[in-house]
Amino acid sequence: MENTAVVDRISNWTNGQERTLIGQARPHSVIDGTNNLLRFSPDGKKLSLVVTEGTSQNVWVYDPQRDTMIRLTFGEEPYNNSPIWSPDGQYIVFSAFGTGISWTRADGAGQPQPLTQSREFQAPWSFTPDGKRLAYSEHREKWQIWTLPLEDQDGQSKAGKPEQFLKSQSSDYAPMFSPDGHWLAYQSDESGTNEVYVRAYPPPASGQGRKWRISNSGGHEPLWSRNGRELVYLVGDQLMSVSYSINGDSFVAEKPRVWIAKLGGTSFDLAPDGKRVAVVTPVESKEATKPDHEVTFLFNFFDELRRRAPVAK
Repeated sequence: MENTAVVDRISNWTNGQERTLIGQARPHSVIDGTNNLLRFSPDGKKLSLVVTEGTSQNVWVYDPQRDTMIRLTFGEEPYNNSPIWSPDGQYIVFSAFGTGISWTRADGAGQPQPLTQSREFQAPWSFTPDGKRLAYSEHREKWQIWTLPLEDQDGQSKAGKPEQFLKSQSSDYAPMFSPDGHWLAYQSDESGTNEVYVRAYPPPASGQGRKWRISNSGGHEPLWSRNGRELVYLVGDQLMSVSYSINGDSFVAEKPRVWIAKLGGTSFDLAPDGKRVAVVTPVESKEATKPDHEVTFLFNFFDELRRRAPVAK
C-alpha cells in the first residue's frame, strides 16, 4: 500500500469530543483484520503493531509520548505479524509466517530468535501472568489452541513441548489468559457461528472440563480487562462488554452489553489502566491513493461503560 500514513488521535469518550493529538503522517500503513495486530505494552506507554510496506509485513513499536517508531523485524518473506508483549515488557513474541513463532527484544536491540519451528501458521495470543506459558493458535485444516511452556536460560527464552488445550472438531482461535491465569477465553465455531467461551486453566486431569458461553449473538477475539472484571469481544463492528464474577470453580458471566456501537476498526486493545482503548481505523486522506489508517485512543473506557449501562444488582 503506497502513500499511506499512521495518524494518531485521541478521543475523550466522557464528553464525546475528539481531538487530534498527533497529525503528522508517516509513510507506513497499519494493517488491521485481526485484533492482536495492535497491543499495549504492559505499562501502557507503548504499542506494538504491524506495518505493511509494499508486499512485506513487519513488527514495529510505537511510542505515542515521543512520537517515535522502532522497527523490530526486517523480513520480506516470511511475513511477520501478530505481535504480543511478554509480561515484563522486555520482549515481543510474533508469528513468522511459515517458520513458526519468534521473539525479539522490544527495544530493538539484538536479532529475532526462533521460539518454535513449524510450517503451519502459528499465531501467538497471550502469556500467563508469570510469563511461563504462551497460548497460541495453529492452523492446519482448522484452527486449534495450544499452550507452550517457557523458561529463561541465560537471557534466552527456551520452549518446552507444546500441549494441545482443546481437542475438538471445531475451529478454536484467539486464546486469551485471564489476568490471574486461571481462565482461558477463546472463540469457537462449534455452534455453527463464532462465539466466545471461557474454560478453566489448567484443564482438569479428567478431561476438558466445563465451558461457559459468554457471547449470545456471535463474538470473536476476546480480551480481558487487566484491572477489573470485564471481558470484551467484537461482534462485527460492535465492541461488547461482559461483567463477570468467580463463584468457587464456576465462571459467572453477566448479560453482554454494547459499549461502542461502531468501533470503526477490527484491530484494538485495552490499556492496562482500563481507561483507554486503542483502535486502528481506516481514514481517508487527500494525500493517499488508498485508505490510510489511524490509531484512535478512547478514554475512560469502563468508567463510561458502567455509567451508561450499570449492572443490575
